[in-house]
Amino acid sequence: AHQAWSANLFTTVSDMFPKKTVGSIVGIGTMAGGIGGVIIQQLAGRLTDHFASTPKVAYLIMFMVCALCYVTAWTIIKTLVPKHKPITDL
Repeated sequence: AHQAWSANLFTTVSDMFPKKTVGSIVGIGTMAGGIGGVIIQQLAGRLTDHFASTPKVAYLIMFMVCALCYVTAWTIIKTLVPKHKPITDL
C-alpha cells in the first residue's frame, strides 16, 4: 500500500507541474518527508519513554498515527488540489 501511494504521489507531481519544475517539487516533498521522519521518530521515542510500564499503549498510538497518516495526506491533497489539472502559469 505504501509503495502504491508513493508511486501515485510522484506521478501526480509530474502530471501537474511543468517539466522544468518537477525536480524541485519532488525535492521539496522529499525534504518534507525527511523532516516528517525525524518528527515521527521523536514521537515514537517520547511515547515509549512515557508509556514504559505499558509499551502496548505506545505501540497502539503509533500504529493509529501511521494508519491515519494516509487518510490525512489524501485529505490535504484533495483540499489543496480540488480539480486535478496541470499548472501552466509558472
